Amino acid sequence: MEKAFWFNSWELEGHYTSFHRKDIHPYAIKYLPPFALEGQTVFVPLCGKSLDLLYFSRFATRVIGVEIVEKAIIQFFEENQLAYRQIGSRFVSGNITILCRDFFSLNREDVGAFDIVYDRASLVALPPAMRMRYLQTLEWLTPVGTLSLLNTLEYGPILPSPPFSIAPADVVGYFPNYAIDHVESPTLPNHGMVKKFNLSYLKEHGFMMRKLYDSPVLIDIDEVMQMA
Repeated sequence: MEKAFWFNSWELEGHYTSFHRKDIHPYAIKYLPPFALEGQTVFVPLCGKSLDLLYFSRFATRVIGVEIVEKAIIQFFEENQLAYRQIGSRFVSGNITILCRDFFSLNREDVGAFDIVYDRASLVALPPAMRMRYLQTLEWLTPVGTLSLLNTLEYGPILPSPPFSIAPADVVGYFPNYAIDHVESPTLPNHGMVKKFNLSYLKEHGFMMRKLYDSPVLIDIDEVMQMA
């Protein structure tokens, strides 16, 4: 989706921002428990105003989010009664930093080092062409050895708008240089999308992944920047 889509969604709110959960995602708690976060830096692309940021900040050393819509960032801090300061495009409160930036424009110096990537609703938010740009940028930013928790939705029939359906086979193809453990795949007949779109099924997948090596196919940052 183009940038205007997300600015418009946060402006309209309501069902337009139904991707925002009002609780901490259970996969985050289950697969990134406090002991796994201790001493770690967590990177959250396309973070919106996710409450998962609060959970990570309680146990991790540092949390870095990226969100292009400033309104969502300010709401995160104000709704959670967190005092913050703005330094250029950085919004900082304690050990949480949210960059108000276009994810595709980031470089390693912007983000710094991190140990964990948390993607709950980023990959599924992007249509195929933008999804590849996202994967290329993420590949460039992510050090070898980084642990990732990825959530995707798989459903039918396929919809032409976000959240997009991404099956386990797609994840394997998107992350050829990762060790992938498919840890969750419950069918959710009561998910709101099932009734709203008359879906025949919906699954919410969870993947724990470890980056094994840099991908020579995805690492061409010059091409990424030309596409941005």
